[in-house]
Amino acid sequence: MNSRYEAPEKIEAKAILRLVSLGTTTIDSARDLIAIPEKQEQVLNAFVSVAGKAGIPILRAVSFRHKVAAEFEKLVASVNQEVLNLI
Repeated sequence: MNSRYEAPEKIEAKAILRLVSLGTTTIDSARDLIAIPEKQEQVLNAFVSVAGKAGIPILRAVSFRHKVAAEFEKLVASVNQEVLNLI
């Protein structure tokens, strides 16, 4: 794999963190932007469980949001560690 390749979820997480660094949003608001509200996720998962193949794109979208959230948390932790190293 090309070392210049970045996974789409990492690209999106970086873009959202950039919004935080510009002061456009807060970290908590960014988390809300990434997350699927619990009730909606339950409905989506219920649909996926009965939809068969038709539910696969929704399953992928939900999975992608979770991956973006995980990447975002890694980036936030990394930035926090860099700040602590400066102190």
